[in-house]
Amino acid sequence: MALTLLTDGGNFRAFKILIAAEYNGVSINIPDFKLGTDNTTEAFLQKSPLGKVPVLDTPSGSISESNAIARYVARLRADSELLGTTFFDSAKVDSWIDFSSHDLELPASLWIYPVLGYIPYNPNTAAQAKADFARALNVLENHLVDKTYLVGHKITLADITVVSTLVYPFKFVADASFRAGFPNVVRWFTTCVNQPQFENVIGKVVLAETEITPGGAAPIALATKPNNNNNNAGGDKGNKKEKKAKEQKPKEQKPKEDKPKQEKKPKEEKPKEEKKPKEEPEDDYEDEKPVKKEDHPFKLLDKEQPTTFVMDTWKKIYSNCESYNAAMDEFWTLIDANGWSIWRGDYNYNNENSVLFMTSNLIGGFIQRTEEIRKWLFGTMTIRGEAKAGGMKITAYYLIRGQSIQPLIDCNTDAECYTWTKMNLPASDEDKKLLLDYWTSETTIEGEPVLDSRVYK
Repeated sequence: MALTLLTDGGNFRAFKILIAAEYNGVSINIPDFKLGTDNTTEAFLQKSPLGKVPVLDTPSGSISESNAIARYVARLRADSELLGTTFFDSAKVDSWIDFSSHDLELPASLWIYPVLGYIPYNPNTAAQAKADFARALNVLENHLVDKTYLVGHKITLADITVVSTLVYPFKFVADASFRAGFPNVVRWFTTCVNQPQFENVIGKVVLAETEITPGGAAPIALATKPNNNNNNAGGDKGNKKEKKAKEQKPKEQKPKEDKPKQEKKPKEEKPKEEKKPKEEPEDDYEDEKPVKKEDHPFKLLDKEQPTTFVMDTWKKIYSNCESYNAAMDEFWTLIDANGWSIWRGDYNYNNENSVLFMTSNLIGGFIQRTEEIRKWLFGTMTIRGEAKAGGMKITAYYLIRGQSIQPLIDCNTDAECYTWTKMNLPASDEDKKLLLDYWTSETTIEGEPVLDSRVYK
């Protein structure tokens, strides 16, 4: 099937189309196309009345609008599952594509276009665009806390679309200090752009170290720091007032007076529940109650051997610190060596790690299966080395209540696949440095580059 994409060179809206084609093994011809000339011809305007690019010529006719084209290409091969594996996943993919169009593209374009010389530079516009861009990234950051990809467990058109929108901002204006507020986004972004299907279209992406500004103007400071616990970060007081006003208006409306009546209906049904015919086998339930009420071993440990170290306090220190070095210094003053222990886990089957996203799924699944002891566990799962078969190593570093790693193995059978080594406490300077690296570093650990790292807290 002959497909031709009409677009100007370097158009980020064409990236998602071409990357989807790479994943699906679809060949697309891209002729030379000059924006401002070729998109004004009568023939082109018949395909795209507003003269917008890209446009895809197919045997059945022409398709305009980049998202529609990307979906068309994604559907050409069902087994790649670029649109998700279920109807629900497909809807989630669509929602992220819409998110990219409505919440990312505009602020990204207003921030980057003056740098590329497409539009005049206005510092006020740039400042607002930077804040709006950060607010949209907060949504991604929060979503990716415990996920490798946006939808499901493999790359979909959602990842392709959003990454394509972020390529130029991350290359030219979103410098290291700006990106520091979005570690999950950076981890996910680098995972995607290092896939061969992405590299074949956008090349090797080098992240910006310093912000490029039009004409050497001073970079504009981000007015509101990213708040990864609040998707509405960046909103102003005016928005809050509007929300309050909206909340007050319904209180004055009479229709809401009917709501208490609706609430009374389930109350009338409650006496029916009190008649419980199930009370007859009461003896059986009483026999089961002690089993259900058994305290977790860690709860018993908290009662029988109280500890001065408060895990919730440490997790807040770690999450809200301005400097990881300072946070770790405080950790060593707080730790109760009698009540807690630190363990290193090295994965026993690193030779089977062949693809990065699948290896990332391993550590993501490990974290999800340890929910039972979250209150008494903190640490990281890290992948380091080279993103190739046999080149990736998984290492865990956990702080756990008590002096044994067995409770982790009991609640998560994946832990049986690791060799666990207990750190001596008080820790040596060498061990302290190693723990600092594993708990905080996103660059290099033990002389090898960090490919992915997840914090369990």
